[in-house]
Amino acid sequence: MTTKNPRTGSRGAGVSVSLADAETSTRNPAFSQPQARPFKVVIARDEIRVFLGDIPAEEYQARAKLRSYRNAATAMIAATHSDTARALAWQVIDWASPFLFDRAAPVELLDRLNVLASRLLKTAMTAEEIDALLQVAVGHD
Repeated sequence: MTTKNPRTGSRGAGVSVSLADAETSTRNPAFSQPQARPFKVVIARDEIRVFLGDIPAEEYQARAKLRSYRNAATAMIAATHSDTARALAWQVIDWASPFLFDRAAPVELLDRLNVLASRLLKTAMTAEEIDALLQVAVGHD
């Protein structure tokens, strides 16, 4: 069967395809309609839950707080210019790390460690301030 090409007016074998047909063709992916693609939800894994499984909410909160103090101390070690503040931050890490994933650590111990870590970090920040004041005072003499 021959069809007349509407653009050229010539007759030839085959089928004429208009631009509108080409845009909706499923054979050419460049012209196909966008299709809904499945999306992937990425949920960060919580290492406390990974290592300790299902623990009571109170215990999880105490461990999460201890982890936050440990992480803050790690950041302080990298950022501070004060040797005293760095040493105190290391003390936070030394106290927090062994008990963070220790199944035998009771909540009362974790709470006391959180108080200790908080006080050590506050002392480290004070030491930073004092060292900065001393550097300014020495620089002006």
